[in-house]
Parts: sequence; C-alpha cells; structure tokens
Amino acid sequence: MRKETPTPAAEVRLEALLSHLEQLLGDAGQRAEFRRAALELPPPTLRLNALRPQPASLLHWLQERGEAVPWCDRAFVLSDSALRLGRTLEHALGAFYLQAKAPLLAVEALDPRPGERVLDLAAAPGGKATQIAARLGNTGLLVANEPVAGRVPPLVGNLERCGVCNAVLSKAPGTLLARYFHNYFDRVLLDAPCSGDGVLCKDTRMLNYWSPEEAGHKAQQQKGLLRAAFHLLRPGGVLVYSTCSLSLEENEEVLAALARRHPGQVEVLPVEGLERTPLPADLAARYPADFALMARVWPHLHRTEGAFVAKIRKLQPTVWESAEGDADQWEEAGSEVEARPVRAALEERWGVEFAVPEGQVLALDGRYLSLEPRAAAGLRAHYPHFVRAGLHLARRQQEHYYLSQGAVSRWGERMQGRRVELDWPQVQTLFRGEAVVLEPPVPERGEVLCSFGAWTVCWGLIEEQGCRLRGMVPKWARNPNLERLL
Repeated sequence: MRKETPTPAAEVRLEALLSHLEQLLGDAGQRAEFRRAALELPPPTLRLNALRPQPASLLHWLQERGEAVPWCDRAFVLSDSALRLGRTLEHALGAFYLQAKAPLLAVEALDPRPGERVLDLAAAPGGKATQIAARLGNTGLLVANEPVAGRVPPLVGNLERCGVCNAVLSKAPGTLLARYFHNYFDRVLLDAPCSGDGVLCKDTRMLNYWSPEEAGHKAQQQKGLLRAAFHLLRPGGVLVYSTCSLSLEENEEVLAALARRHPGQVEVLPVEGLERTPLPADLAARYPADFALMARVWPHLHRTEGAFVAKIRKLQPTVWESAEGDADQWEEAGSEVEARPVRAALEERWGVEFAVPEGQVLALDGRYLSLEPRAAAGLRAHYPHFVRAGLHLARRQQEHYYLSQGAVSRWGERMQGRRVELDWPQVQTLFRGEAVVLEPPVPERGEVLCSFGAWTVCWGLIEEQGCRLRGMVPKWARNPNLERLL
C-alpha cells in the first residue's frame, strides 16, 4: 500500500469521510482520538509461522522487542518501525509473515480446526490463507480462491514460502464457486473487497473516489459475495465476514441483507479477543440486538488500522439457482502409485522420510512431485477453476527430479545428503541470484544442501568447474539487499 499527500479535492473527501465514520463513536473524546489516529501509521506486526521450523532465538528476540497481539498469541507488534522486516532471511524462508494486527482477528474469530474443510473466498496476497493453514496444522482442505488473475502469483509465492501443503488454489468470482460447492465447507472466510476507509494510515488513494454513495455501490458487490459464501457453508458451519472498512454501509448493512434473505437461518456469534465498542443507541436500533456481537477494530483503541469482523453460524441448508457440479460427489482418493518410485529415489538420495500427514498424498502433477490434500484429485478432474494444489517438493528436468525450496524448508534440517556451510556474504550472493565461488576443499560437482547457521537456506548445484555453487533460490525469495533479523 502507498500513502500519498492528498490533493485539495481529496482533503475535502477526507473531512467528509472522517465526519461520516466518527458518527459511529458516541463519545466526543473518542471522536477526537479517532481523527488523530486514523492517519497515524501503526507499528509493524508480524506473525510467527508455525508451519516452518524456527530457532528458539527468534521467539526470544520477539518477546524482548515486541508486544504480543491480544487476539493472536503467535503475533507481535514491534516497537522499532525502522526495521526492514521484508528484506530479512527469516522472512524469505517463511519463518514469519508480515501481517497487520487488525486482519489477524478475522482468522482467530474463524477458529479453524485440524481436519476441516475451509474456504478463503478472496485469498490474495495470502496473509489470512497462511494463517488458516497454520491453524489447521496443514491438515484438512483449504481452498484459497482469488478471482483477480494478477493477484494469483503473489498468493502462490506466499503459500510456498510459508510451507502450505493443504491448499487448493482456485481462480473464480465468488459467486461461481457456489455452483460447485453446495453446503460444503466447515468454515468460510470472506475478507470482502471494500473501500478501505479503515486503512487511511497506509493508503490515502481511496480518497480520490470515496463518497457515501460509492460505499453503497461497493456494498452491493459485498452482498452478492456474502450470499455466495453463506451458500458454500454447511449447516452448522461458521462464516466470518470481514472488511478493512468501518462504515455501516459495508458492514452491518451487508449482514442485515443476508439476514433478511435467509430469515431464521443466520445465527450471530460473538467475536472474542477484544472489547467491543457499541454503536450509539440511535444507530444500533436499526439492527437486531445480536448485531452488537460484531466487532470493530478502531485505530485509536487498538493501535492498528480500522477493520470490521462479524461471525455467523448457518442453521439450515440453502439452494443455489445454478448448479454445475457437486464437490461432495467428486472422488477424493488421489493416487500415490505413480509417485512412489520418485518418492523412494528422493528419500534414498537425501536420507530423509517424506512424512505424509493424514488426509494428504504425494502425487505427480505434470513435472512436479507435490504434497497435496487428498481432495485435490477430484477438484483437478471436475472443477474448471482449479489452478494448482499443495506444495511442490520436486521438479522433473529430463528424467531427474530436483528438490524444490518447499522440500528444503520443510525437511532440510533432517536431510543427510551432501551439505555446504555458507557464510553471510555467500548467502547474500545466492539470494541475489548469483553464483558463489567456493574455497577449496570443494565437494564434487552435483547437488548439495546450503546451510547457514540453524537454517537450511536452499538447494544448490556445484557446477562442473568444481568451485562454483549455483543456489536454486526461487524468484519469490530472491532479494538484492538481504538482511538478517537475528
């Protein structure tokens, strides 16, 4: 996101927006505090990624220099805003995800449980999807859907970087998913596209077009998406609707439309983890009493950008007008037969066992050996908006399978194959995409693992000359200015 100096016209819209939003606060003192905090950049926040092995020193470093996020025990707000966290080796290896404090609440409210079917309906760039995968412990099925083609590559990169292997990527408008997944998911997250009026602290570009009428137009899209998300949810399942907007138009009004369309089928559940700030009585009276269980994250109260989170339970099945398939009827038993010899050869070469979690399979998908959810086979065969599944562990070149960064990050510390210990300048060279000249004695040419301290940073090739090491660092991990957090 980018924060720019508002134009005179945008300044007028800023004043109109702040006046529009501060009506949601009944206390004059809070209104003044909100005006001050709305444009104040919050401190950086990161979430430790439980799917990657991490040295204990990283947690200790964060506990010393950061403050735990009340609603997410693996996330920390850091006091030093000058830290360039996205440039660090730890970030490149997926040890943590840079994720603002407010958006963390949506997944914590969703509360996904291991083994469940979960949908992230608008998943890019991947913060919430990787958080869901961690809460699932990489089990069950996570469908990460992103309708905008240009946003799919960063989503893929973040899922790979964070070691997510239980995900199936989908690229479809949210309403199209409802034609295939009928009353299917245990939990659905809809982090809806919105005006972004809650993130003025990071991005003032929305002031170029914001108006109450424009927020109302955005709400029409949100209502359609929420209706589809509700249909995708099984009876008894939980749906979380979240936005980075604070307005009534994009939040309560959207939920009220769903409740009117499905009377008696929507149960509002409390959002835990923060003290909820009630709407002024005249505004609250517009909505059912249980809407008070929904939550706003306010910049002045929670030292982060603004957000809205609502949690609901679906009580009865629903019917979608247009059905083109039924995911419940698709065969989930992905075959591991073709992958067995490839798996055996890699395990022997690197002295490691590729442990496969329950509900997942090792499968060949084109040139790749992937660890993927068992349900991926049916989706690949029957779902037209399927993109890819699981975590690539190896890639075939001619007749040889080479390790991927995903396999190195997941099992590298347990692999017994040839290994080269690197110093920090050599690591920086590899992450620039350049070859390293090794000092003798040098292992024979061929494949090696590249280590730096406690980290297995990548897989590499010692070239025929015998002194050049080429690191197979994927493009999404490369950084010309790599730094260290520890």
